[in-house]
Amino acid sequence: MKIFGQVLDTDNQPMGLANVVIVTEDKSNEIGEQADLDGNFVLDNELINSDTEFKISYIGYVPQIFKASELQGKKIKLKKEDEVIDDAVITIGLNGKPKKNENKDLISYKGKFVEHLQKHRFIYGGIGALAGIILIVRAFKKFNK
Repeated sequence: MKIFGQVLDTDNQPMGLANVVIVTEDKSNEIGEQADLDGNFVLDNELINSDTEFKISYIGYVPQIFKASELQGKKIKLKKEDEVIDDAVITIGLNGKPKKNENKDLISYKGKFVEHLQKHRFIYGGIGALAGIILIVRAFKKFNK
């Protein structure tokens, strides 16, 4: 079966290099693809059927899971992780006042780090690609000796 679609952010901007991977148990991580720079992806494999589930993900965004039958020509919009509101826990002290949030600095740092990664995602992607090419070249050199 062949599936195809496009991955976008909530502002309708293409999410180049987003991951599209099978998560169905018996085929998990056997088949996958990265979207092109325009966010388009195409997977064509006889192991894919209409019930095969795929996870579409991108660093800093909330992943989504779809069946193959739901992906045909669909535009998938991923939300930034910071747009998703997690559960909040407020702890009340003995004096009836809320306790100070000791994790405040850690939460602030995580948000800034994710924001930095999103802003510079193409630079980090290029660095990762370059590192991969270097490793492949070294492996070929060792193999050919």
